[in-house]
Amino acid sequence: MDRYLLVMTACVDPSQGEYRLHRADPAIRLKDYETALRFWLQFPDKRIRNILFIENSNYPLDRLKSIAEHENPLKKNVEFISLDCNWYPLGGHYGYAELRMLDLGLQQSRLRNSTTHMIKISGRFKFPSLTRLLNSLPAEFDAVADARAWLTLRKRLERPYVTTQIILFAHDFYRRYLQDCYHELELGKESHMEVIYYRKLAELSVANKVIFRFPCNVSPVGFPAHRNRSYTHPRQVMINGIRAIVRQVLPNWWI
Repeated sequence: MDRYLLVMTACVDPSQGEYRLHRADPAIRLKDYETALRFWLQFPDKRIRNILFIENSNYPLDRLKSIAEHENPLKKNVEFISLDCNWYPLGGHYGYAELRMLDLGLQQSRLRNSTTHMIKISGRFKFPSLTRLLNSLPAEFDAVADARAWLTLRKRLERPYVTTQIILFAHDFYRRYLQDCYHELELGKESHMEVIYYRKLAELSVANKVIFRFPCNVSPVGFPAHRNRSYTHPRQVMINGIRAIVRQVLPNWWI
């Protein structure tokens, strides 16, 4: 049995949702997914040989499937699951649709059953530093997340959260504790899955192997949905550089 399943979550056509995105054109977003899929098909790390692509707007995936079939030099196993679940509670965040898609897609996946852990990523992004991250993790873990808990050295965030652009789980841990937790957003007490994940993982960390801080910086490459500025923009590169230094000199300051 292989260890890792790379899970790419996707929404090609976000028009069903009420949350307004800067990067909303389906044609542009599809190009992003095509670029990212090619990157992962060519990613040389032998641990990344199983890819699950889950899409939640019921958009035709023929072009992506063709790439997986004809541009797959390392012969990776690729599975596509198409869903129609791109909606979220009134006043909620599009993260609800993403995490609901993750739950529904994993329940249908055949590759999930042939792996022990998942690396969930936002499907439009590339993470060139993934190998470095995997090399720095312990042999056994239940969850690995990157937390944001401090605003300054003396001031904590009122609502700490974990980033979900890339997050890792053991399948059994996810099934037992996190499957279906997106339902909490339907109650209206919290609007962001990232905050719920932080709270749940903090509670579970007492009795489970949960890592709240990536040992190294794992910066995405691509365009975020909420602003029209690439993650390789000079300002963002500077921020990433500061984070990388802080991880070494102040490892408990989660910014």
